[in-house]
Amino acid sequence: MDNKEESLRLLKEAEEDLERAKRYIELKDWVTVIHYAQLAIEKSAKAVISCFEAYEWTHDPSGQLNKLIEKGYLDEDFKKVASHVKEAAPWHGRSMYGGLRGGAWRSPSELCTENDARRLLQKAVECMGKAKEFTGKFW
Repeated sequence: MDNKEESLRLLKEAEEDLERAKRYIELKDWVTVIHYAQLAIEKSAKAVISCFEAYEWTHDPSGQLNKLIEKGYLDEDFKKVASHVKEAAPWHGRSMYGGLRGGAWRSPSELCTENDARRLLQKAVECMGKAKEFTGKFW
């Protein structure tokens, strides 16, 4: 794996996913906003991780980010990014397949609310900004 190529590819994909989420918020399509916001958060984290090592095949690479923080490769500010990644990860499945709420299986459109969509979109913007800033200096 070419770390720089992989890192920049992931960053580009994260930017594209973030832009999709922003477009879908105008349509009030909360499921799709959440889906693309989660992907933008995940890929932003993986773009940073790829500066140092191969990322794990998971929707929640927060553990890898935390290990890089502990090793001193990333500053403490990335703990907030790791927290956003961990929070966003379950939304990948929820936005695709639905999930349990109140003891019953709910569809994605029943689970994904405007409030959730706006919250995750804001976190995607933060993660994207942090990843872009970091990779810009790193490479």
